[in-house]
Amino acid sequence: VSKNSVDPVVRDAAWKLEISGQVKKPGSFTLENLRKMRILSMYATLSCISNEVGGSWTGNARWTGVPLRDLIEAAGPDGRVEDVVLYAEDSYSDSIPLAKAMDPFCLLAYEMNNEPLTTAHGYPLRLIVPGIYGMKNVKWIRKIELRKDDYRGFWQQRGWDDDAPYKLMSRIDVARNGVVAGIAFGGDRGVSAVEVKIGDQPWRQAELREALS
Repeated sequence: VSKNSVDPVVRDAAWKLEISGQVKKPGSFTLENLRKMRILSMYATLSCISNEVGGSWTGNARWTGVPLRDLIEAAGPDGRVEDVVLYAEDSYSDSIPLAKAMDPFCLLAYEMNNEPLTTAHGYPLRLIVPGIYGMKNVKWIRKIELRKDDYRGFWQQRGWDDDAPYKLMSRIDVARNGVVAGIAFGGDRGVSAVEVKIGDQPWRQAELREALS
């Protein structure tokens, strides 16, 4: 999902990731530079804030890349920093608080399901933030800026939530032959229990599979 009618197509040779703002060591990184850094590979769920109840704009994938905190620590925050702002090739921008950016599972991803990102998923680099709706998971990243003020991005300027934590949701995908099954998702808070009610029968505890992440 994006705001564009036509998404940007980024060429490897010209692309660099810039980090600047309230930092002691501003600099830039090529994709090759990032691939030589510490690698994090993890499963994470990504969902659009516009996803309807039971909708299909949510999915799970294995993301691989560099922890955002590694780049921030390398640059060295200088003085008070409130927000980490991410700028995209399509002029989109959004921010997350510094504390969220330092989460060990906040990832600058360059692979999805062990393949390079597609253009639609933000090639060459996108953000995966634990527990926050997709609009904050910026794609086609070209610049990271540390700021001492509260930055309002593209959608926040239009009245959307700046924190945007995932709300608890569930969906039934199978209901046949006496079997009811589906998914439940609570962002980075997790899900401790699910109960199912069929008609006038009493509520029953569902069996939970082990979560991927």
